[in-house]
Amino acid sequence: MKKRKGKILVVVAAVLSVCICIYFVFNIVFSPYWNSVYAPTGYLSLVSMSAAESDDIVYTKKQAEEDLDYIVKCLKRVHPLYIDGISDEVQECLEKEKSSFGEQVNAYELWRSAARLLHSTGDSHDLIAPSFPRRYLVDYLNRTENGCTVLTINGLTVDELFSKNSDLFSYELEAWGRCALENCFQTFEGLRFLGLETDSFEFVYLNENGMEETVTYSLGDFYDYDSAAEMMNKETDDVPSYSCVVDKENNYSLLTLDSCDYDEEYRTFLYKFIEDTTAAEIDNIIVDLRNNVGGNSMVADEFIAYLNHDTFRTQGGVWRLGPYMMKWDSSEQTVKHYDEMLFEGDVYVLTSARTFSSGTLFAEFIQDNGFGKVVGEPCGNMPDSYGDVVVFQTPNSILSFQISSKHFERIDTSKSDLPIIPDIECDADEALEAVLAVIE
Repeated sequence: MKKRKGKILVVVAAVLSVCICIYFVFNIVFSPYWNSVYAPTGYLSLVSMSAAESDDIVYTKKQAEEDLDYIVKCLKRVHPLYIDGISDEVQECLEKEKSSFGEQVNAYELWRSAARLLHSTGDSHDLIAPSFPRRYLVDYLNRTENGCTVLTINGLTVDELFSKNSDLFSYELEAWGRCALENCFQTFEGLRFLGLETDSFEFVYLNENGMEETVTYSLGDFYDYDSAAEMMNKETDDVPSYSCVVDKENNYSLLTLDSCDYDEEYRTFLYKFIEDTTAAEIDNIIVDLRNNVGGNSMVADEFIAYLNHDTFRTQGGVWRLGPYMMKWDSSEQTVKHYDEMLFEGDVYVLTSARTFSSGTLFAEFIQDNGFGKVVGEPCGNMPDSYGDVVVFQTPNSILSFQISSKHFERIDTSKSDLPIIPDIECDADEALEAVLAVIE
């Protein structure tokens, strides 16, 4: 009996050893998340997120070159585009940036070089950002939220700033590149990234009344994140990225999704939203994705579960797993309904150039499956593109960068070379009014 138990223990130990070996081999050789700073459940990484103390650190030429080489190494290992090796465009950019380094390289020079390197991939999901603290211009944020637009900064128009710095941003559509440029206006570090190496900035705004206004900011006008959030009366803790309005009088319900955050809280919120909409006998749902920069695509799946359709078509694509590509085809999926309250009315999705990644996918699901109409401006990225990013950090400057691990095919393959073009095109700011006019 003891011998039998001993044999069983040996077999169990052997099986466990084999499973552990397979797990480590898969993660080291095949998993795109190996050495990433965010590894999903079930995947292994021995690295965690770090932060640089300040933007004053200066790096040696060797350290700067090592950081760029590491970015290229990750591209070669993770990105579907480079399974057969790095492209000539990326290699030429790498050599050019290395040759531009002096014996010492400051944080902004290295950040810009790394950004140009990722720009050369042509993939809008390949992004980079510093990990050092940033200081926010609260007045700019308040003004733009109230309808102001920037005309010039230190005498340079927005067009001139984009022309000068377009290669610092990764984009497939220029409108998204311009959005990325404008994001730099809100921080002191972002303005320095654009080459504005001063401690004062003269902004010329066009205000909501059509009048020009000049404001000069010094370093003291920029605040750390917590102070800026407090000044703007915004929570710094986790708050929902969604909200809703149920307007029975005007026969519409408005669901605003500023990002695709999928969790139990969202599912509960959406159930209540549909329940209230159904109880009010409303015939129109409007989903506002104009500021949605992505997240988890399950947010769209959950919404579709409440629509009165039996099936919907999904994207096809490929997933890079080390030296292999795992392909899946577009397919007709059965909708997992919440049968007790299916919505049978009209669906409208509002989009802008800031609608990105899973936000774009949400609009694609609705438009390409014929579930509703898209209203506003084309989305910020191509629906036939790369995504499902993996996040890494450079070894010396601790720049955080993300790289796509999948390629997604558009559901309607006849439009694979087109962005999401709205069924009703108008300025994004006027999209809601355009839908309300249709409803009326």
